[in-house]
Amino acid sequence: MKRFIATLLIPIVVLSACTEDDSENMSTDTAPTVPSSSTMAPDFGEFNDATDEGAREAMVGNWGYAAINVGVYSSILYQHLVIPVTAFKATVGAEAYFDEETELWVWERNFDVPAQSDYQIKLTADVDGDDVDWKGYISHGTDLDEFMWFEGESTVNGESGSWMLYESPENPSVWLTSDWTNEDDSDIAHVTFTVQKEGDNEGSSIEYEADASTDLDRMVTIYDASIDNEVSIMWSQASGQGRVMSEAHFQDSEYHCWDADLMDTECE
Repeated sequence: MKRFIATLLIPIVVLSACTEDDSENMSTDTAPTVPSSSTMAPDFGEFNDATDEGAREAMVGNWGYAAINVGVYSSILYQHLVIPVTAFKATVGAEAYFDEETELWVWERNFDVPAQSDYQIKLTADVDGDDVDWKGYISHGTDLDEFMWFEGESTVNGESGSWMLYESPENPSVWLTSDWTNEDDSDIAHVTFTVQKEGDNEGSSIEYEADASTDLDRMVTIYDASIDNEVSIMWSQASGQGRVMSEAHFQDSEYHCWDADLMDTECE
């Protein structure tokens, strides 16, 4: 009887051992998906790239008010985070390797920052089942040696996660957090950037959404904690038409629209 039980257990033990080995090997065979660069910095090209005559004329209207707000708040983000954001974007498309000693996936690449000299980024990923811990180390010649400028976590397929971005090597405190989802199959994305640094802007946020199933398939909600004001903007990426709402600016809670030529129009 004992021999019979032992015979039954052998394949179970072998199968269990193989499953564990396979699970361990999976993390060393395939690198996790690097999250999209939009999870760390919003892309507002629709507003920033509109520089033709019609756009300049519309700057005094509804589109102009939306564009000004997008420009001001996105510049605040980039002004403080240009180095880590540029560094992260540089890793997109880079080839990863698995470091056997540290058991981490590693991406390394040099990158340039405008008006500054070369930097180096080392992005690492620690895979634990379906979860990934990310760390971004930035070096700058002999002046900066692998300062961890950002860190975060995500699912291994890159569909959701969060980031923490630090202000600088001189002040290594969290300046901004980002919480995001990115469902590629349905072309739906949602990311919220929140200022954590103490001061007038603490608690201010930019929430960005994309949903290809709607006519106005892009939405930004900007909250300015310093004046307790919220601006909601919706627009079509294809046509450029959209609408904006701000009680502080328009003195009402209605949307105010612009057409494909960026000129004011009645909302439908």
